[in-house]
Amino acid sequence: MTEQQALAALAAAENELQYLRGLIALIAAWINDPANDPSVCRALAQHVGLPEPRQEPP
Repeated sequence: MTEQQALAALAAAENELQYLRGLIALIAAWINDPANDPSVCRALAQHVGLPEPRQEPP
């Protein structure tokens, strides 16, 4: 692999990481939105490996 190929691969990996971080932030915001069903939020958090929601049950 040439240096140019390595730099292109690194840039692609950084772009994908930025995209995935954005998805995680979006999912975390949805999980912690009190307007959503708490049991669904807990299940989604467990499924994707995020902490359980901070919201209080109604």
